[in-house]
Amino acid sequence: MTVWTNSSDPESIRNVYERFGEKYGVKMNIIEIAADGFENQVQTKWASGDRPDILEYHATSAFWALNPARNMVDLSSMPYVAESGDLYQHVGAYRGKVYAAVTQSPGLFGIFYNKNVLKKAGLRAPKTYNDLSLICSVLKAKDPAVSPLWESGGSQWPTQILGGILYMSSAQKRDDWAQKVMDKKAAFDDRNGPFVAGATAYDRLRKDGCFNKDATTATFEASVRSVADGSSAMVALGSDLSPLNQEFGGDTDKTDATIGFAAVSAHGPVATWAPNVSGTWYVPKTGDARRQSTALAFIKYATGEGYQQYIDESKTAPLLSGFAEPSGVQGLQQQITAAYKRNSALAFNTDLVGFSDRFPTYTTGILSGQETPQGVGKKAQTAFEQGAKAAGLPGW
Repeated sequence: MTVWTNSSDPESIRNVYERFGEKYGVKMNIIEIAADGFENQVQTKWASGDRPDILEYHATSAFWALNPARNMVDLSSMPYVAESGDLYQHVGAYRGKVYAAVTQSPGLFGIFYNKNVLKKAGLRAPKTYNDLSLICSVLKAKDPAVSPLWESGGSQWPTQILGGILYMSSAQKRDDWAQKVMDKKAAFDDRNGPFVAGATAYDRLRKDGCFNKDATTATFEASVRSVADGSSAMVALGSDLSPLNQEFGGDTDKTDATIGFAAVSAHGPVATWAPNVSGTWYVPKTGDARRQSTALAFIKYATGEGYQQYIDESKTAPLLSGFAEPSGVQGLQQQITAAYKRNSALAFNTDLVGFSDRFPTYTTGILSGQETPQGVGKKAQTAFEQGAKAAGLPGW
């Protein structure tokens, strides 16, 4: 059985393939696709007619481009769907049918901060963008050698986190703003709307000198090092802790003692979540009934008898009901999980087709001073309208 996977998958995911193959005598041909450019590579292979028996891919609107109604097996009746709460009302489904099997807890976006730096300056962890501005002004006065916030314009993708994803969480939580955009009841370019306000807040941090001096060219990898060693106070990132742990030589106690996580949005601590690509599987229609049946057996195994062992290895909270929490979970991961359970919202850009893949270029443009918040709002609205028409969204 052929499986297309993301090369950044953790070992716990790889072990699921191995255990299934050994238990049922299935030869698993694992094809790793590089994480950089993963989406483009999958879509190119897909467009050529190539199909795996199992596809690991995003549960966001990104999978709509694969034409699931025509090319994917409908998994709506499988038991894991009912065990996942309301998850498939938000992700992994298309026009009322479930095509994805999401098994890993969502990734969270937020502010990772150096506890020692904030404590030394008498500061608390941020909850809002106003808090970020306050921390910035205090640190610049008390400890000018420290960069209040790290940005990674050289890597581009991280800029969308602080450039809007975090800010929008309160609007998403309160109003389901993205759905209002799809229903033509809200727009990106509304001068008084939250999207332009978020871009303006990001631009204000830039103008106030809150970022590292090389923000337009710096990389994601350098951001992790900078916050770990205290030369920067904060960075906005996703909740994959492996890069941070590596900075502390794999000593998770040292990571927990030094690094904290804060949920931040426009109006309070609303954590932002998004489905993980790792452990999210689809069963493409291949025309081979025997192989397709084996692929469905894999989905049943990964969400059933093989799920507890996977959770125990990954040290993440189970997404499916009826399974036990793993023991020995890292303290920082517990903090992140608590933020998700306490108050969270799906990332606003998850299903905004046409816009999502261009968002990092817009925020990088603001970071470099080449784009304005209102100009980005207009470009975003145009991109979404084009994407919505191409995807055939109702009413577009």
